[in-house]
Amino acid sequence: MSRPRSIKHRAESGPAKRSPRRIRIVVADGQAIDRGGMVGLIESEPDFEVVGEAASVAETIQECRSLKPDLLVLSLNLPGQEQLPAIPAVRGALPSLRILALSERGVANCLVLNPPARGIVPPELKQLCANGTDCLQLAVAQGAMGTLRRSADPEDLYRAIRAINRGQAWYDPTTASGMLAATAGQKNGERARLSDRELDVAALISEGLSNKEISSALKIGEPTVKKYVGRVLVKLGVQDRLQAGLFVARHPLLLRRPQGSARS
Repeated sequence: MSRPRSIKHRAESGPAKRSPRRIRIVVADGQAIDRGGMVGLIESEPDFEVVGEAASVAETIQECRSLKPDLLVLSLNLPGQEQLPAIPAVRGALPSLRILALSERGVANCLVLNPPARGIVPPELKQLCANGTDCLQLAVAQGAMGTLRRSADPEDLYRAIRAINRGQAWYDPTTASGMLAATAGQKNGERARLSDRELDVAALISEGLSNKEISSALKIGEPTVKKYVGRVLVKLGVQDRLQAGLFVARHPLLLRRPQGSARS
């Protein structure tokens, strides 16, 4: 694992000059070369300053606590998400930190945005989009203030950083269109239309069970439980398991199944 980059403080020389304050940014990415490229892009803009780098969830929290950046550019490929996804983990430690979520891959390689023909998944893509949901829509549900695909133009990266720093949300077009579609579904009463298995998982989440306990109760693998949990969070429009449990508790009819519906 690479270490966070050392921060060099520029020594002042001559009379102090007031210059516009730069946006202080921490960049978190699990791949060293990708992280270096992102840092180079960001530092090419005169109003941006990369104050730190991180290669894991734990390093990200440590760097942001120490450096107090204005904004975190967070790739969703970070190691250390076995127990808790990166965004909920970071927001749990630093609830006011503004986050720009960067997808692990570009539009062309996303299985959610580009479902394979006839369900045939190329071997090199089998590990992508493991939750079966758009990672950036999920990032928004978890509290990201902006989203960006890795295939985006650098100018979009700069626009997103500036908008988020001003306190404005900034979503890439594919995430925005997906959110609009979800909103349309909510207006038509489709927000909480869960499958039978998703209803099973939602009910157990509301009882406070962990993924391992749900796996045992439903006799399905933990990776499968993780997929269902992700889908439940997105469909309910909530950020985490606690909110999902509260939503189910406040909407008990959600768990009522149509007559004749059997558990899968």
